[in-house]
Formats: sequence, structure tokens, C-alpha cells
Amino acid sequence: MTIVMTKKRCIILTATLVLAAACAGAKVSDRALESTIRSKGIVDLDQLTGSEVRLLVAIVKKEASPCPAGLSLAEDLAAAKACPQALSALGFIYRRILDGYPEDDILDQYVAHFKRAKEVSILLEGRPDTGPAEAPVTIAVFSDFQCPFCRKAAAFLKKVKELHPDKVRIVFKHLPMEMHSDAMPAALAAEAALVQGRFWEMHDALFALKGVLSEENMGKAAESAGLDLTRWNEDRESPEVIERVEADAQEALKLKLTGTPTIFVNSVEFDEPVKYLQAYVEELLLDPAP
Repeated sequence: MTIVMTKKRCIILTATLVLAAACAGAKVSDRALESTIRSKGIVDLDQLTGSEVRLLVAIVKKEASPCPAGLSLAEDLAAAKACPQALSALGFIYRRILDGYPEDDILDQYVAHFKRAKEVSILLEGRPDTGPAEAPVTIAVFSDFQCPFCRKAAAFLKKVKELHPDKVRIVFKHLPMEMHSDAMPAALAAEAALVQGRFWEMHDALFALKGVLSEENMGKAAESAGLDLTRWNEDRESPEVIERVEADAQEALKLKLTGTPTIFVNSVEFDEPVKYLQAYVEELLLDPAP
């Protein structure tokens, strides 16, 4: 059975952890564990107060690791070569502390997070992307051009891509929400730009409109994106373009997505605030050396 030790109970987490490891905890001093945490280069303990550092150490000692070896998180972090999932778990706890969550909330969020941390199948072929196909990190984002949160997420994604141009691939998936009356026309406008190989130019131009997606504004966006306007107008009404946008939306429905932006990193849903996306990607790219 797989469990996680919380302050009051053991909770089923994944099928890879064992009862003894999760409930017993690693037999290591707080000072030694703090030193181990510092050595990993994942978190900056200088950003925490003394009580927050002690809270981080206490939670790491209590929690089971999401790694397959069946150890506590403290034991996995102390291994000669830390499991990548353990490093991500450490970063997750650290960011919850930065956001001011109390211990019980962090413990509950940890359990929920790693229950959801399962790879899903997402169709990437033929979708607009940027970055090398063989990149170690692939980010797929289901987005809506009328959604203000999607606009903010796009800025974070752009920054991540600029920082790691050879290691990150970003794939765009359409999810125009019904509540946004101009989201579907904007999605078709962007998809039609893909036909001319200028999707990302149109992507940026549409988000720059800040949700004011009138026909006139989208036409200006298409012009600024360097599109052949006659062809663009024809393509955004073509059955092929409509079908591709609707296929993305249907895929989102099958994945039971209920809002935008929804971001997947290496096929696992990213359920943290988007401001932490860069830190999470850098954890994935970090060589888990001792």
C-alpha cells in the first residue's frame, strides 16, 4: 500500500511507496537534513525565515517520496543521486511555504498534487510549436485568446522559452471558452496564420489586443503579423482550420479540462501558480547530482 505521512494520519498516495518508509520517516537530524536540502541547489533557504526553514525540514522528514524506491522524501534527497521526482517534491513544498500556507494545508496539497501527477496523452503532432522536437521539456498549453490569465501565462511561457531556447519546446492548443464570445474567431484567426507559417507572430499580436478582439483589430493584428490578408481571410473560414481548432477543444473535453490556461509539462498537468513555471522547469532540467 502507498501512503503519505501527514501530521495526523497516513494517506494513500501512489502505488510505488510503502507503508514503513512513509510513516517511519528518515532517521536524520534536522541540521543534517537542512544541509542536504541546501546542497541540492533546488531551493534558496535564504529566502525563508528561520521558522519557515524549520517548517520545510519538518515536512520533508514527514512526507513520503514520490520516487519509485519506496523511501521517505528525506531519504531520497540524501541519496547519492537524488531522484528527480524528489527534487520536484522539495521545490513544491518550498513554494507552498513561500506562499504562506500553513503546515496542514501544505501536507494536503502535497498529497493531492502527487495523486494528480500522472502523464496523459496529448496530441502534439501538427500543432503550432516552438523549440526543438527533442527538447527535454515539452510544455503544452490549452489557451484562449480572450482570457486575461492566458495572456499573463503567455508572457511567462515566452520568458521560459527565451531562457532555455534549446531545452524547452512549447506547443499551443486551442480551448476557446464559451463565456468568451470572441475566443473562437480569434482561435480561427490564429490557426489560419499557421497555414502561412506565422502562428506565433499572430499569437503575440492577438494577445497584445488584451481581449478586444473585434474584426477590425484582428485584421490589424494579421497585418502586423505579416500575413497575406486575402489568404488569411479565406483560411480562417476553411473546414480544415475549423476542424483543427475543434479537435483541440474536443481533446480538452476528453481530458476534463474546465478552464484556461491549462498547462502540461512533459504530459503532466502543472497545477501550481504560473509564476512558478520557470522554477519548475529548471528543476526538471537540473542534473540531480549530490
